[in-house]
Order: sequence, then C-alpha cells, then structure tokens
Amino acid sequence: MAEPGRRGRAGYRAAFLVRMFAAAVCLALFSLFFLGMIRAGDPFGDMMNWQFSARAIGVGMTGGAVVLFFAASLIAGRVFCSVFCPMGAIQEFLWRASAGLGAARKKYVKPWKARYLIVALAAAGIIFAVSPLFSLTDPIANFGRGITSFALLAGGENVPVVFASVFLVILIFSCVKGRRFCDWCPAGTIMGFASSVSVFGLKLDEEGCVSCGVCERACPMNCADAGGKKIDRGRCVLCMGCAASCPGSFISFGRVVTASSRDGRRNFIKNVCGIIMGIGYMGGRNARQFMLSNGIIASRAGSSAIVPPGAMDEENFLSRCVGCAACAAACPVGIIRLTGNAHPRLVYGESYCQYNCVECGKVCPTNAIARLDVETKRKTRIALSRLNISLCVVTAKKQACGACAEVCPTHALVMESYDNGLGLTIPSFDEEYCIGCGACLSVCPAEPVAFKVRGVPVQTITPGIRQSQENEDFGVKPMAADDDFPF
Repeated sequence: MAEPGRRGRAGYRAAFLVRMFAAAVCLALFSLFFLGMIRAGDPFGDMMNWQFSARAIGVGMTGGAVVLFFAASLIAGRVFCSVFCPMGAIQEFLWRASAGLGAARKKYVKPWKARYLIVALAAAGIIFAVSPLFSLTDPIANFGRGITSFALLAGGENVPVVFASVFLVILIFSCVKGRRFCDWCPAGTIMGFASSVSVFGLKLDEEGCVSCGVCERACPMNCADAGGKKIDRGRCVLCMGCAASCPGSFISFGRVVTASSRDGRRNFIKNVCGIIMGIGYMGGRNARQFMLSNGIIASRAGSSAIVPPGAMDEENFLSRCVGCAACAAACPVGIIRLTGNAHPRLVYGESYCQYNCVECGKVCPTNAIARLDVETKRKTRIALSRLNISLCVVTAKKQACGACAEVCPTHALVMESYDNGLGLTIPSFDEEYCIGCGACLSVCPAEPVAFKVRGVPVQTITPGIRQSQENEDFGVKPMAADDDFPF
C-alpha cells in the first residue's frame, strides 16, 4: 500500500500535468490567434476576444482579463497566470525544458519591490495615452508582438528590431531564470495583491518541513522559501510543482488562514494600496474619458497618421491600442506595420488597403480598431489623396496612362479629355469620394509619384461610389497592384 505522502504527491503531480496541458492548449491558441490562423467568428477566435474583452469593459487588453480573473484570485490565487497567460506559459515551458538539459535551478528570490511602481506607471500610461508605459509591460501584447515579429521577419517583412529582440531576450532569460517577466507584469502584480489574501491557496506545513530545498528548485517563480518555510502567495502562480515534488508532502492546496500579526496587518495595508493601484490600471480608460470630458487633459485627436479603418481617430486609437500586432499579422497585403512606439500604422507604396477587407477589425481584441461591416468599410475615409497633376506622366511626358483611375474603387479618380492635340486623357480627382485607400499611390508610374496620401484627423463616412451623370456605376474593375499599367 502506498504511503500517504506518496499518494498526496501523486495527486498533485496529476494536477500539475493537467495544468501544464491546459496551459499548452492556451499557448497554442494564442499563437494561432496572433499568427492570423484563428479569426473572430470562429469558436476559438471569439473565446480569445471574450477573454480579453475590452470591447465590453473598456480597458486595456490585459485589463479585461484582470477584471475577469481578479475575483478568481481573491478566491483561489492567480488562476489566470497559471493557465491562461501565454507569456507565462512559454517562459515556464522553456524553463522546465532547460532543466532536462542540465540548466541550474535558482533558489528563492525576494520579491522585486519596483513592480509596484510599474503598476503605477502602466496605469498612468493608460490614463494619459503614453503607449510605451503600458504596451511594453502588457504580457499579452508582448507575446503577440514577439510572435508576430518573428512571423513577419520570417516572411521577409521589415519590423522594428526592438520588438523581436525584447521577446527573444525574455525567452533566453526564462531558460535560466524562469518566469522573470512575471515579476514586473502589472496584471500579475494586481492579481497578486488579491492572491495574497485569497481564501484558498498553497500552504506549507512549517512543523513537518525540513528545509530540503526541493520546492525551491521546482518553482518557476522562485517564490518558495525553504529556509523561511513559506510560500509567497502573492507571486505564486499555482503551478503545483512544489506540491508535486515535496518528499514529505508538506505542501498542500487548501483553505489558508491569514495570521493576525503585525506583519499580517502590514501586508493587508500593502494589498489594499495595491488594489487601489489596480483599479487605476483596470479603469484607466474610463478615467481618461472623465478627464477629457472635464478638460483636465488634452485629446490626442488631430494627428495625420494613417491608422487602420475603424480606429476613428488618434485619440481613440492610442488610448486603446496596446501594440499586440494582431492586426499586422491579419493584414492580407502587409500594409499595417509596427512603428517604434509599438503602434501600427498603414504604410502605402507596395500595396494598398483592400476595398472589401475588414480583417484588422476582426482580430483587434481591445476595440482600438472597431469591427466594421464591409459596406461601412467601403465608405470609411481613413486618409486623403493629393494629386500633383504636373507630375502625372500624361502632362509631364505626354504619355497615355490611366492606372490611377482604373484602380480607384470609388471612382474619385476618372479620366477626362486633355486638350493637347494628342488625344490623351488626364485624371480628374474629386476628393469627396476619396477613402484614402492608397491604391492610386501604389500603381502610379510617375517618378516622383504624382500622389501623396495623408491621414485625416477623424475618419468619416463618404458618399460611396461616384456615379456618372446617367446615375450608373462607372463600372471600372479595381486593378491589382502588381498588374501591368495600361499605357
């Protein structure tokens, strides 16, 4: 008959394996989501959007998850970090895999006190729309940027090297140090405050423990303290590694009794302050809207940057976008590019925004890019073209052309008679119908190009397709960017 201690370890070992399997599934789903292989509308795609449903809650990407899992942390600890966070999962998998290669295991590490400052800075970043303050600390956004950056680089695309480099450093570091990113993750820190006072959690039998150190070597968070005979519940992610490996089964999961000592009161005050900071992080979007409406801070609207269709304006986009790069991965023609501040922009030249495409809005999990229907997308002005007719090959070189008019999906550009004795036609531009898709720019053969496309302060709705005098569609079929020019 098996000893009670062995039976206990067997049970926790089974729980550990089940948790690892669930974390692996979530990691795979997130990877497929950011690689554009799962879309909103698919069962798994809708689950991804629900889990980080800033659409319903109105906060940052991980902020939605924090709201949903905060209550769970108060009851049973950091469940989200244990199973659902892809950044935590990939760090832990690499750390455990490196153990098989003989990598040394670090012992207990004291908590990093600067993590509280990072929560405050991330909250300030959301409130004041200073994107690097929250986008560079958001675990889901960092994971998405990293996966997407590697995919784009593998496809020959240019991305800011810093994104791929940061993700690579985190992965390399995790092989030796474990889940170190989790030490300064604001979402994890916030849930850690709740986990510190949770009803249930892992607990260590101080009387039976002999401080052998096995639990320390099994902990990816380095929060098991064999010498002090305690587990830092605020940092523990419930991996069950310590309980599964303890030789005497002195670590178990169950109801935790909080000591009413001076340390207990001090920790309680710390956790209350942390929860207040967490409210600022989770409610940053609403706080910003309040300050905007009362004139406390200025709006960021009015920028001429070209943002994806559905972003509406720079204010809405910057206050919601966390730079996860899901839209860049989903763009079928690759014109959505990451910029140095982690926010995507539309870059025209090699291609243009496809008339019937709404993929970027489908995958955006924070509503920074609204989910437009195709009909609305076709009429949404995201930018505005400018035609310098003196550079057009018709006027500059007296050559026949018409590429811009053929590719313009709304017929804002049409060809008219050109009285030069050569029987040529010349493009005529009506900006009322221009949606700023950049098609004209991408096909213009002039050098320098006769078109420039600039962003608009606010995306607006245009009349749609320009009609002829007979009130019929001009009927010109849009031309692909790589087709031969008609001259």
